[in-house]
Amino acid sequence: MRWHAEHSTNGEIRHPSDAKAWKHFQSTYPEFAEQRRNVYLGLCTDGFSPFGKHGRQYSLWPVIVTPYNLPPNLCMRREFLFLSILVPGPAHPKRSLDVFLQPLIYELQQLWAVGAETYDVSCRENFHMRAVLMWTISDFPAYGMLSGWTTHGRLSCPYCQDSTDAFQLKHGRKTCWFDCHRRFLPPDHPYRRSKTLFTKNKQVFDDPPTEVSGKDLATQFRDFGAQRTPDVGGHENIPVDAVGELHNWHKKSIFWDLPYWESHLLRHNLDVMHIEKNFFDNLMNTILNIQGKTKDNLKSRLDLVDICDRSELHVDENGTAPFPIYRLDGAGKEAFFDWITDKVKFPDGYASNLGNCVDRSEGKFTGLKSHDCHVIMQRLLPFAFSALLPRNVHEAVAGISVFFRDLCTRVVTEEGISTLKENVPVSLCNLEKIFPPSFFDVMEHLAIHLARELELGGPVQYRWMYLFERYMHHLKKKIKNLSKVEGSIIAQVINEETSNFAENYFPSEVHTKNRRPARHDDRGEKATYHVTVPSMFSEIGRLSGKPTKRRLTEIEHAHLQTYLLTNCEDVLQYESVYMAELRMTYRHATEEELQQLRHNGFAAWLLNYVTDGLARGFVFDDWICEFVRGPNYVIKSYPKYCTRGYAFAKKGHSRTTYDGGVSSSSGDDVYYGNIQEILEIQYPGMVGLRCVVFYCDWYDTTPDRGVKTDAFGVTSIHSRRKLQYYDPFILASQADQVCYISYPRVTYRDDPWITVAQINPRGRVNGPSDNDPLQPNSTSNVSAVEDLAEVELVENFNEFGIDAVVHSEPEAEIGEFDEDSEDSTDSEDSD
Repeated sequence: MRWHAEHSTNGEIRHPSDAKAWKHFQSTYPEFAEQRRNVYLGLCTDGFSPFGKHGRQYSLWPVIVTPYNLPPNLCMRREFLFLSILVPGPAHPKRSLDVFLQPLIYELQQLWAVGAETYDVSCRENFHMRAVLMWTISDFPAYGMLSGWTTHGRLSCPYCQDSTDAFQLKHGRKTCWFDCHRRFLPPDHPYRRSKTLFTKNKQVFDDPPTEVSGKDLATQFRDFGAQRTPDVGGHENIPVDAVGELHNWHKKSIFWDLPYWESHLLRHNLDVMHIEKNFFDNLMNTILNIQGKTKDNLKSRLDLVDICDRSELHVDENGTAPFPIYRLDGAGKEAFFDWITDKVKFPDGYASNLGNCVDRSEGKFTGLKSHDCHVIMQRLLPFAFSALLPRNVHEAVAGISVFFRDLCTRVVTEEGISTLKENVPVSLCNLEKIFPPSFFDVMEHLAIHLARELELGGPVQYRWMYLFERYMHHLKKKIKNLSKVEGSIIAQVINEETSNFAENYFPSEVHTKNRRPARHDDRGEKATYHVTVPSMFSEIGRLSGKPTKRRLTEIEHAHLQTYLLTNCEDVLQYESVYMAELRMTYRHATEEELQQLRHNGFAAWLLNYVTDGLARGFVFDDWICEFVRGPNYVIKSYPKYCTRGYAFAKKGHSRTTYDGGVSSSSGDDVYYGNIQEILEIQYPGMVGLRCVVFYCDWYDTTPDRGVKTDAFGVTSIHSRRKLQYYDPFILASQADQVCYISYPRVTYRDDPWITVAQINPRGRVNGPSDNDPLQPNSTSNVSAVEDLAEVELVENFNEFGIDAVVHSEPEAEIGEFDEDSEDSTDSEDSD
């Protein structure tokens, strides 16, 4: 519980305690921050139906509280999500939610003012533990219920408030946020002066809306007369003056009863999960032209005439709407769905089988979970339409996808956040230049404020709904008595919390539900020896599947022995001696020639060195005496190997998933390949050394010839160009997992270029690969922002490096891999 105050940051933001809102609170209340064991809490609520989407209407609202003191590998885990209140059904609580929150607010007030006598087992002493509620987490409708700000209408944005430029569409009859983002651009940006790309005959010179402080909000409550719900009867609120015109307050939230609430910089979080999914839905429904859901319909075309100067999209006198550039034609749809069904393969457990979610008869996706939309948005859309849509459309879609990808990183820096702030208004403006005004509702607009919340609250993995939605699905599965759903859930939760706390007193060898290893967990298995051996022979990992035996060829045996010797740290001292001898013998040899001599002769030299030394009475460790003699020729080949959060499988082991892609770094070079075999190598002798190596087929990584990276950070590999020299082996401990996905094509020409995406290890939040992006981090210039400008606007648009941002992620316990569907909770408040 003291981790938040004792860990080192190195200038990075990897936890809410590293972000501005937390530090501001501690500077405002130093006496609270002085006691490191005080608790920092987050609160989440949302509604779900215990009877499913097709059952009777019933709305349950769990209120979940979680502590943020814990380190990343423990924070937000299910056993640390506590059900504090369960608002009963069947009716939706609506604006009376504050009435049900009163007991919790009272306890929070007591924990702030008085605290609770607590025993610290690590220090063996009692102390007064106090607690603070840092913020709430919810989807956007629940945001309005918690904050008191109505989340619909022209003033629905809680950041812009009455400074918004939103308007109502004449024919669509919906509030629109089209052309509301040029004001967030730098003052000298050319988009601000354009009269044709956005709203016709309109230039924008306004500054962004000023940030509203807690003191300003308190003044608004007083001036407009907003009151607490419990003070006016509970369910309905007294209408507030000028609501919908000057403000959108329908009540004063009960959270303002907390004495510190006004001083917070971030009180209610915008949910990245729902905002991203809404973006994805609008994009796919419009690009695929899903009837009834597309944002490009007859009404939107009629509104387009009044708002934009895009005559090529106007409805003609016969009532026919021209085919837009942002829509896939029949061949494009077929190629896109063929690609999703046949070519897109992720590692096991990373996402659903997306091919099963394709409905070809209707030409759309069906049954996608929110996590699947997250994966498609961030991992596929940056390159999915590169050959299916015009370049400017592809780059606009890729630009917003890259923004969400970078927003969801596990580790960010101040410079990276500044870059995101610069990226997002340009990305939104690029979309506004292409898609109709009806595309932009409030959820698209809220993306403009997500970078600021990242700066205040830290990584989004601690502030989005994924984990809470999964917990609500977990609660739903606990219902045993359908006639008394609330009591059934509470009884099961009490039992679960009791067992969770009790298991801490059991010895580590006792198996419990929370200690049950995951399907791909390595379970801490490693080889043990009676003597000390190098770490490469004691790596943690679990071989899986039925092994087969085969015999190494002489060439394989020689290369394997040389590779293992030159990658063993304890052998480096002997290698230095050998290289010194080579330099003395071959004085005029180049470094490349010396390395070739080392590769060909080091193993034999070391064997003679040790053998001669033993004959002369020198003493060597037992392990090196066995090591230099070489491994057994007969080895075992396994189909699968689990280590360090990865589940590797040899090529061809699975059909719908692909776990055979690997990458390995050597200095500044990164090599990509496919696992052909997973080999357990054993050395004869009393020590019995053994290790796991991968036999790989490597691609040529020569820049621009074998590997290239585009402006969106998508790395591509030429699949037909292989490494020119024979070097197939790699230690399993040196391998990181990647997946390869080809580009979708309308033509039948087989494109040799395939994309490569780095995969983060499962369940590893602070692991060595935390800084690895799912696409390699080399996007120094986002051309999507620059290339979409018209000819007169292309003058050297600002280059912003997303490489300062990308350090992810999602996804580990708070990261990427799919778990139980959050959609199964049948949320009452869907955005």
